[in-house]
Amino acid sequence: MTEVHYGVVRVGDHWSIVGDSLRFGHYHSRRQASEAASRLAEQSTGIGLPVLLHVQDEDFVLPGPTRLS
Repeated sequence: MTEVHYGVVRVGDHWSIVGDSLRFGHYHSRRQASEAASRLAEQSTGIGLPVLLHVQDEDFVLPGPTRLS
């Protein structure tokens, strides 16, 4: 089954949401970007696709994903 992966990553002095052929947003905090990514993920889970969210730590480490669906 297809999975959707979204990531919240630091780009310079802001945070963005990334995915397959996707990069958008210019958020001042990781929390703001994570909340926006969660709202975006709700659209995918609403049509039955599992979503994995990857959120980069403040120290640039990218831990394992969280399954949102």
